[in-house]
Amino acid sequence: MVRDDGRDGISRRDFVVAGMTAAAVAGLPLVAKADPPKDEDEGDEEEGKGETKKREVLPTRVLGKTGEKVTILNIGATGEVTRRLMNAADKAGIRMLDTADCYVKGKHESGLGEWLNKSGRRKEFFVVSKDHPNTPDEWVEQLDKRLKNFQNDYLDLFFIHGLGEPKIGYKMTEEEVLNVAKSKEWAAAAEKMKKSGKTRFVGIALHGEIPVRCQILKNAAEGGWVDAIMLMYDPQTVREHDDFNKALDIAHKAGVGLIAMKTMRTVKTVEEDVPKFKEMGLSPHQAVLQAVWTDERFASICSAINNLKILKENASAARNFKPLKKDKMAAVLEMYDRPGRRFCAACDGRCHRAAGTDAALNDIVRYLSYYELDGCREKARDLFASLPEHRRDWRGADLAAASKACVSKLDFETLLTRAQAKLA
Repeated sequence: MVRDDGRDGISRRDFVVAGMTAAAVAGLPLVAKADPPKDEDEGDEEEGKGETKKREVLPTRVLGKTGEKVTILNIGATGEVTRRLMNAADKAGIRMLDTADCYVKGKHESGLGEWLNKSGRRKEFFVVSKDHPNTPDEWVEQLDKRLKNFQNDYLDLFFIHGLGEPKIGYKMTEEEVLNVAKSKEWAAAAEKMKKSGKTRFVGIALHGEIPVRCQILKNAAEGGWVDAIMLMYDPQTVREHDDFNKALDIAHKAGVGLIAMKTMRTVKTVEEDVPKFKEMGLSPHQAVLQAVWTDERFASICSAINNLKILKENASAARNFKPLKKDKMAAVLEMYDRPGRRFCAACDGRCHRAAGTDAALNDIVRYLSYYELDGCREKARDLFASLPEHRRDWRGADLAAASKACVSKLDFETLLTRAQAKLA
């Protein structure tokens, strides 16, 4: 149900000089230009104007081999859908929308469908939803469930959700999880769904540690059936993990559309007066978004937008995007180097190994960030509770050793103490 309330091209060498490697793929130019405005009925019930207005769409890029142009800013789910926020997102020019079976226990997906149906403009939006199948046949069945809840007869992109993250509770073995992206059986299910017209494209919302992400990216390139992958990404992770950067290159060159998520979550809250960003007229948050867009491999950023202030700031960053030069990119990377981050997007498991524990240390502090930063308290508690007992029990762990081993130097003692108080 929709709530009706009032709440609110840079070169590879340049990236290396800045301490980060980006994609410079021959023959695949950076596309980030605003589509021409269209004259259409505004359709904003709350304003009730109904007159014809111009809608200017945010800059777009091509999503891999799909050939589809999607807005470089994608509004992610943080709570129930409200008309005020969705109408504002529409006016801001966002045309890519993200949802899933589990967001607000399905209410986000149904609310999004209701809002789109009421607007009468479903075809103008590129809609992504997700589910958690254990078999190819189950994935096909879940698509029907998603469409019923979404109250529409097709999706633009249907993801396998959270593949690679142990807490999701997939019944597949680790090897089976890694091989989904190149499996002939999963490819056949994908083809069946696309031929039915119930989804135009298919892919994977990729979670998990760096080695898992790298392998699934490579397997997606080899398998050929994955149209798009959404995954955790930030400039620091690419800078410090060449294997991850190479895996992104492999997938991108194979035509897999890439969507970034959780781009800002690892950065400590920073002051708004960073000189280099003030010169550009950007907040630190906007600078991070533009740093990610500077990597031309990524078609869009899925950004958690839960109020009008964030919407306005993010949309402005997208509309005025220009690739960051070396000094500005270096300033962004400096933010990632500051202590006090919430979780590590570049986790490869070294933290829990150094601590001598099987506890999912980085996953737990990420759930804490959902609780504290997004206000998604129920979701954070549910995710924590869904972890097997041994994955949420860090008693006896050497947390000082975990912090020392962590790429991002997370203060696990402090973060896990808060997690125990708020999530358990």
